[in-house]
Amino acid sequence: MIEIAKSILISLTLILCFSYSKIVNPQLNAINKKVINQKEIRVVVLEINGPITPATVMYLNNKFQKYNKDQKVDFILATINSEGGLLSSMMEIVKIFYSSTHPVITYVYPKTSRAASAAMFILIAGHVSVMEESTTTGASTPLIQTDDQTLKSKIIQDLLAFTRNLCQKRNKNYQAVEETITKSISYTGKEAKEKNIVDLISNSPDEIFQKIKNIEIKTDTLTLVKLEEFQEIKYIRDPPNIVESFFMFISNPSIAYLLLTIGFWAIIIELNNPGSFVPLIVGIICLSLGLFGMGIISANILGIILIIFSFIIMLLELKFQTYGILTIIGLVIFLLGSLLTFKNVNLYHPIPIGIIVLASLTMLSMFGLVAYIVSSLRKAPKQSLIPKIGKVVKIENDKIIVNAEGILWQAVPLNPSETFYPNEEVLIVKEQDLILVIQKKQE
Repeated sequence: MIEIAKSILISLTLILCFSYSKIVNPQLNAINKKVINQKEIRVVVLEINGPITPATVMYLNNKFQKYNKDQKVDFILATINSEGGLLSSMMEIVKIFYSSTHPVITYVYPKTSRAASAAMFILIAGHVSVMEESTTTGASTPLIQTDDQTLKSKIIQDLLAFTRNLCQKRNKNYQAVEETITKSISYTGKEAKEKNIVDLISNSPDEIFQKIKNIEIKTDTLTLVKLEEFQEIKYIRDPPNIVESFFMFISNPSIAYLLLTIGFWAIIIELNNPGSFVPLIVGIICLSLGLFGMGIISANILGIILIIFSFIIMLLELKFQTYGILTIIGLVIFLLGSLLTFKNVNLYHPIPIGIIVLASLTMLSMFGLVAYIVSSLRKAPKQSLIPKIGKVVKIENDKIIVNAEGILWQAVPLNPSETFYPNEEVLIVKEQDLILVIQKKQE
C-alpha cells in the first residue's frame, strides 16, 4: 500500500508541474510566432566598423536595449567592415545578439569589406549571415603575445569550444571555421557560402529580404519570424552618437597607446613640478581613457574613476579660484562618469538620464554654496593677532627690540624723528614683514 501511495503522489506531482508549464506559465514551452505580411517592413541598420573594442560593445548594447522593446521593428541589420579586435568584446557582442527579440542579419558590406579575426564570429552569430560577393572573412587565429605554449594552447582550445557552440547554434560548418583559427585561412564570399560559413550571398540589402522570404527565422528568445510579403523597406539608420563615436575613436589601439603615453608623461611632469595640478588632471584623464581604449578596464570602472576624479577637480576650485573653470570641467566629467557607470549593469530599473542631470545640478548648487562661503571667509577682514601694547627691551645699533606678550620683535618707529628708550611702553601700529611699526604711547 505504501508503494502504491508513493506512485500516486509522484504521478500527481508530475501532472501538476506539467499543468503549470502549459497553463500557468505557457512561455516556458511556447514559441511566439510572427508572420510579416505588410506593405512596409522596418529594418534598423547598425554599423560595426573598425576594431572590435569595448566601445563597440557599448554602442551595440545601447541600440539593442533601445530596439528590443520596439514592436514596430521587424529586423536588425548589422553591417560589418572590421579587421577584428578583442576576443572579450566579440563574445559580449555575441551575447547581445543572443538576447535580441528581433532577427539579427549580419552583413559584410559594402564591397571589398571584410569580417576578419574576431569579426568573423560576429558574422556567424547573426540569425542570418550574409556576405557581399567581393568581401572576405576568416584569418581568425588569435594574436597571443607570449612564448608560453601552454597558455597559447589554452586560449585556442577555449576559442575552439566557443566556436563549436556557436556553429551548432547557427548550424554552420565547424570544420571550415576551425581552419580559420588553426590555419589562419580566409574565404571569399562565394567560398564562405559554399562551405556553409554564411547563409547568403547578396549584393545589396534589398536583395537580402527578397531571398529570406518564406524562410522561418528562429531567434534565441523563442520568436519564430517568417517574412511572407512586403512592398517597401524602411531602413532606420542609427549610427553611433557623439559619445559613442568618441569612445570608438579612443578605442583605436594607436590612439589608446598615445593616450597612455601622454598620461604617463603628464604625471611625470607633475611630479617634477608639483603644485600646478594641470598635468596631473590631464595625466589621470588620459590614463583612464587609454586603459578603457585598450580594453583593460570596462565602461563601468571608467565611469567610477571619472566620478571620483570629478570631485577632486571641484575641490581644487576652492583652493585655486579659477573662476568656475575647474567646476565646469568637473561637472562635465561627473556627467560622463555617471552615464558610463550604469552602462551594461544588470539593474531592474535603469537610472533615467533625468535623475543623473538632477543629481548633477544639485551637486553644482551645493558646491556653489560652499565655494561662496569659502570666498566670503577669504574676503572677510582678518583680525590682527599682534598685541596693541609692547615694551622696549633694548636698543642696539639703532635696532629696537620690543617685547609684545612675551615675544621679542624687531621694531621701527612710525615717525623717524621719535626717540625710544629701554623699558618704555610703546603703541604697536601694525606688523609688516615680521617687523613691528611703533609709536609713542599717548599719556
